[in-house]
Amino acid sequence: MKIYMILLDGAADRKIEMLGNKTPLEAANTPALDALVKKGKQALVTVIDKSITPESDSGSMALLSYDPQVYYPGRGTLEGLGTGFIPEEYNYVAFRVNFASYDEKLGTLDRRTARGLEDEELQTLAKDITENVDLSNYNVSFKLLAFGHHRGILVFYTKTEKLSGNVSNTDPGFRKNGVWGAPVKNYEPKPLRCFSLDEKEESKLTANMVNDFIEQSSEILANNEVNKKRIEKGELAANYLIFRDGGEEPKQMPKFQEKFGLTLSMYGQLPAENAIAKLIGAKFTFSKSLDLQLDKEFLINAEKILVADESDVKFIHIKGPDEPGHDNKPKEKVEAIELIDQYFLSNLIKDIKEDDIVIVTCDHATPCELKIHSTDQVPVLIAGGNVQNDGSVKFDEENASKGKLPIEKAIDIFPYITKEILNDKNRRN
Repeated sequence: MKIYMILLDGAADRKIEMLGNKTPLEAANTPALDALVKKGKQALVTVIDKSITPESDSGSMALLSYDPQVYYPGRGTLEGLGTGFIPEEYNYVAFRVNFASYDEKLGTLDRRTARGLEDEELQTLAKDITENVDLSNYNVSFKLLAFGHHRGILVFYTKTEKLSGNVSNTDPGFRKNGVWGAPVKNYEPKPLRCFSLDEKEESKLTANMVNDFIEQSSEILANNEVNKKRIEKGELAANYLIFRDGGEEPKQMPKFQEKFGLTLSMYGQLPAENAIAKLIGAKFTFSKSLDLQLDKEFLINAEKILVADESDVKFIHIKGPDEPGHDNKPKEKVEAIELIDQYFLSNLIKDIKEDDIVIVTCDHATPCELKIHSTDQVPVLIAGGNVQNDGSVKFDEENASKGKLPIEKAIDIFPYITKEILNDKNRRN
């Protein structure tokens, strides 16, 4: 028996008038998912907690049975670990950064530079920052990785100074709350200054260093030829770095195989997912860059690779539905779900064995009306093996809310499978 966990990034949503008062999952034509539903049970589950908005990393952690309220160290730490940017025997603090576009005179801020940067442009900007920002006054070095159109990971490290992740975000779209980044619905379109969230000297030092880094990098970006050419073409200049979710060393996590007696392979695009795999002893493969992953060839090949993997549990994160949610594009979100069904799931149900288990779920909801992640519950489907249908006819929020799968939180999925499905199979054998 093999277990497949298919994570549809941000697919869960709310009913939308443009879609006939349906959610994108309800509106989508998904014959492959419908076939799986007839062999399984559903539930509507809380990913982390009603008061905590999941990101893809914390959502994935919960879905793999690790409680983020216990183990989550912050997005910056996970992304730093996942890129191999955390030097051994150094004190460090890691941040997630965005290449943003800020016009102080007009009072406008695009947190993601409209995702309009080509990778060559992005790497040129990152190289300019790396070569010209000077932190020698702090006895601190840094590493910057830019990826995914507008994203970046920045790690400060030193052997002589103490550093702290307990500093505020400069990204106005996310408020720092402990290790969590809480989305802000209506924010002033203006970058914030970083300040310490406690009275420790290392927190004050880190906040001052972040502000200095932003000032230096802003001047460098303003004078970079990439941005000058973008402005000439009427495009947004990537002229400002915004910081969020600073974090430090993570807690030790029990290995997945020790918890469940099962080997695990993970396929994803995020450095943070790679870090989770390292921490829980899983094999990780970068399935693709942070493109929307909706081309036919990718989806077909991803399915083949997943089925051929020899691990007991195979986890794949498919990005497609999330970005249309952030952009409030319901029809594009429906299209993304349909493409995944047509080119990935339709092949998967043909290739898996009769007693294999398929889990389909979401790492979080990204409601189009909000354009950000939310604490909304997400559907979970467990199908195959000896699972009996609970009357559900479609994978969506409405059917899941009426489903008979006895799971309330994401962390309960694998304990349920090992106790109720795998143990039952062993008893019958």
